[in-house]
Amino acid sequence: MKTNTVPAMWTIPRLFSVSSWRALNTVLDVAFYDVAALTSREQDFLSAQTRPEGSILIVYPRASDSSIRSLSPRHFVNEQLSTGAEEVDTIVVAGVGSSALGTAALARNVADHLGRPVAGVVSGFGLSDLMTEALGGWFVLGARNMFRDGYARIFDSYSLEDHVRDTESHQDMKDYFESVGIDKDHFIYGSPDSTALLYLLLKLKTRIKLLVGHSKGNYSIENAMEGWVTASKNESKPSLYDFCIITLGAVVRFPPELTNVHQFIGEIDLFGRMNSRPTLERTSIHGAGHSLNSVIPGSLSVQQALTLAGCC
Repeated sequence: MKTNTVPAMWTIPRLFSVSSWRALNTVLDVAFYDVAALTSREQDFLSAQTRPEGSILIVYPRASDSSIRSLSPRHFVNEQLSTGAEEVDTIVVAGVGSSALGTAALARNVADHLGRPVAGVVSGFGLSDLMTEALGGWFVLGARNMFRDGYARIFDSYSLEDHVRDTESHQDMKDYFESVGIDKDHFIYGSPDSTALLYLLLKLKTRIKLLVGHSKGNYSIENAMEGWVTASKNESKPSLYDFCIITLGAVVRFPPELTNVHQFIGEIDLFGRMNSRPTLERTSIHGAGHSLNSVIPGSLSVQQALTLAGCC
């Protein structure tokens, strides 16, 4: 039975747990992402972010005077579909820690290379992620998402917010997924970053040209693309599969309909290789590990990978 008292009592422990976990994610993001590409003011802004995972960051090139913006998925879609909006055709999804800080750092690297703004899907942990992390993180992503799905449904049934669902977009996502004939329950709970990405792709369609993922973010992109392919096949006039997809630090099996996929992994990236599909085509980057942080020796260069992919 739903009451107003339980959610109120839930708020303080929920926020404390999520804030503590995000602090750990921030440490990981500094180790794995090019945080120095962000100004001190930008880092302070991102560290103070309280939006749930699945939120969208708009990150501009360093040469721009524009500030990083944080939007809900629904707000971002409405803005992109409005007349005269600044077009954003590239989306990135980070992995490892994946707080707003790491997401923005990856988006900044890509924005600097492209010379235009990039959207980043925040994939940091909510409370139900914390409860499933003992399963081994993304080493067992499928099983982990199954348990995470279960926790999220329990929270939802009691109106307990776990800092994952964006209330502004949640119902719109569920309704839209159902309208295009995909399993909304599979996508709406298991992986909030995949949910947000799939929602953006379905709403914006061919406006999105490039997807870039790193580490666990590659799996989030692949999961969203499964939904995209299913929805496209249900259309009377199927959408074209013309996305350019670039993965860094983990080699993932994508639906066969997607042919413009470029996968890069460091030659000494043992972590990424353990989480990669062994028989798939990839480009090995000499002397590179799992980190994208340019100040760390042996980092994988985002700019090098984008240049080699040649679809930017």
